[in-house]
Amino acid sequence: MAASGAAAAGLSACAGKPENASGAEGSGTMTFRTNPNTGDKVSLLGFGMMRLPFIKDKKAEDGRGVIDQEEVNHLVDYAMEHGVNYFDTSPAYCQGLSEESTGIALGRYPRDSYFIATKISNFSESTHSFGASKEMYLNSLKYLKTDYIDYYLLHS
Repeated sequence: MAASGAAAAGLSACAGKPENASGAEGSGTMTFRTNPNTGDKVSLLGFGMMRLPFIKDKKAEDGRGVIDQEEVNHLVDYAMEHGVNYFDTSPAYCQGLSEESTGIALGRYPRDSYFIATKISNFSESTHSFGASKEMYLNSLKYLKTDYIDYYLLHS
C-alpha cells in the first residue's frame, strides 16, 4: 500500500492553490492546460503507469510478476477523483503488463473522461518494420481496451 501513500503525496500538491493556465491562483482544484493542436483539456499532473504495484512473491506461469490490479484500480480511482485525466503507459513498462493493467483500470470510466498516452517501444531491430510497428500499435489498442489512443509517442 506504499504506492497509495506515494500517490496521495503527489496529488496533495493539487489540493493547494495551483496556478491555472493564465498564471493566476486557482480554486484548489486540478490545473489543466489546453492542447493548442487538439483542444484537449489535459491535467497538468499526469499519472505515469511505469511503476505499478506487483503482488509480492507471486509469479505468473510465464515467469513475470503479477500486478496488484485491485491496488492499481484504487490508485487510478484516487487520481481520477482528484482531477488527473492523463495516463502515460508503454508496452515496455512493468514487464510488459502496464498497458493491460491500465486498460482494466481506466476501462471502468467513460472513454471521454481521460487521455491515454502510450508509446511505440520498438527497441529491438526485429520490431523496426512497418508490419511489426503496426502489430505493436494494434496490441496496444487491445491491451488498453480502447479503439483509439490520444497521444502516441516514440519511445527513446
